[in-house]
Amino acid sequence: MADELQALLDRLSEQELKKVDTQRQDIIAQAKKEADDIIKEAKNKASQIVSDAEKESSLLAVKGEEALRQAARDVLLALRGELEKRVRKAALDVLKTTLGDSTQFATIISQVVSAYLTQSGDNADLQVLLPKAQLDELETAVKAALGDDLRQHCELAPSSSLSGGFKLVFKDNDVMYDFSDQALAEAVAAYVSPRLAAIITDKAAKDN
Repeated sequence: MADELQALLDRLSEQELKKVDTQRQDIIAQAKKEADDIIKEAKNKASQIVSDAEKESSLLAVKGEEALRQAARDVLLALRGELEKRVRKAALDVLKTTLGDSTQFATIISQVVSAYLTQSGDNADLQVLLPKAQLDELETAVKAALGDDLRQHCELAPSSSLSGGFKLVFKDNDVMYDFSDQALAEAVAAYVSPRLAAIITDKAAKDN
């Protein structure tokens, strides 16, 4: 059953991958626009650090090279942290917009729930955790799509910890799938950030 459910989730994920890929391109484009500003800020910080180091002539004579290497590492770490923060924010903004579409959101939920309950039989019980603000609107749409038999085995409940997205709790085996906007944003950011970091590193090298 777990393999069949995973196969279903994979098929549904494939249907969303094209949309996610388009959204990923938007995130990359948005982050690229910010890359120049981030690099300029990093260069300014590096210049200030070098200037301060040069004023400390006695220290520079002994540890100048090491001080400059440490300064460069500090700037790169600050740049990386700022990049990751901005990518997560961009991904979260895009996902909130997508998951805010109640019709599309309800369709995704009802498809997953229907498939699981249909395959699991009468003994299966499933709980769908939703953001409080969307519960009433989504509950009507999801239950309408499920039908009478499946509705008896599916409970929709609010979750104060959810700001967007949803979580599926399979009561019979204590398994939960996290499709919250935060979890999805982290997954997208983890995929996008290394590529953007490579782009910015290459750009910085060319500008030097």
